[in-house]
Amino acid sequence: MPLRDIIGQDNAIRILKSMLGKEDINGAYLFSGPKGVGKRTAGVEFAKAINCAKLEPDACGECVSCSKIDSMNHPDLFIIQKEEESRFIKIDMIRDIIYQASLKPYEARKKIFIIAEAEDMNEESQNALLKILEEPRENQIFILTTSRVSGILPTVFSRCKAVKFNLLSQAGIQEILIGRKGFNEEEAVLFSHMALGSPGRAIAFKENDEISERDRMLNDFFFRKRAIFREEVCDERKYNDLDESLGMLLSWYRDLLVSKFTEDRDIFLNVDRIEEIFSYSARFSADKLERDISSVMKAINYLRRNVNPKMALFNMALELERQ
Repeated sequence: MPLRDIIGQDNAIRILKSMLGKEDINGAYLFSGPKGVGKRTAGVEFAKAINCAKLEPDACGECVSCSKIDSMNHPDLFIIQKEEESRFIKIDMIRDIIYQASLKPYEARKKIFIIAEAEDMNEESQNALLKILEEPRENQIFILTTSRVSGILPTVFSRCKAVKFNLLSQAGIQEILIGRKGFNEEEAVLFSHMALGSPGRAIAFKENDEISERDRMLNDFFFRKRAIFREEVCDERKYNDLDESLGMLLSWYRDLLVSKFTEDRDIFLNVDRIEEIFSYSARFSADKLERDISSVMKAINYLRRNVNPKMALFNMALELERQ
């Protein structure tokens, strides 16, 4: 998929194609924006265009170099990200790419290093990378992607050309889900509403069966609140991703509150349960729903600060039960 086919990031793609057209490609780039909006995809397509045999402001998708990158089998493309069980990108990974950068490209014009979610580098790793960013070679490019710019050291940030990526419209997400991911129309409509502008989030919803997770959370903490004293209700092991599941619960209370002020169904998230939302919201005051939203957000924050999950869930349930 060449740069021109990336949906919903017109400004970022225009900047990249302008650089390619002027052959102004050197040093390091920082692709910043929310998670799941196509930063990594754009990085790979940018890499393809840089080394494409046709020397045009976009990849042809047909030459040997493009084909090897498409299959993730190009000897001069390196993609670095933290391992699944790690908190950070390990310093050994950074030392390895520094070594690789000291070598000439095997067959491409430029070696390209993509560091995905670069904020996952700790300070030691970022400082180790800094020297090579300060003295870039002509035959190498670094592309850092981040969904949290505050996690990038100012010294690293200042040595990168910044390219901003934005959230997508619901229509743009639906186009991706139906045209490229094989979603049916009903799925695409639901997940595009719940994705909050992130196609990657929409895809994960289906892959991880997040709707079942949402319904389980609603059954435990909305429809059956009086069952909270049964131990299994507050058992975090029931949920595949407790943080994400609480986010789904938060979206439910958000929709209940929104329904107090508008009937515009395009702005709701849980569109598959819209009639229930209007029905149940009539039973609560806006003040109560605002308190409930605060309670769910508090539980999410507790979990992110490593508070005992069972305690966080139990406290949230008690607060949700209060009038």
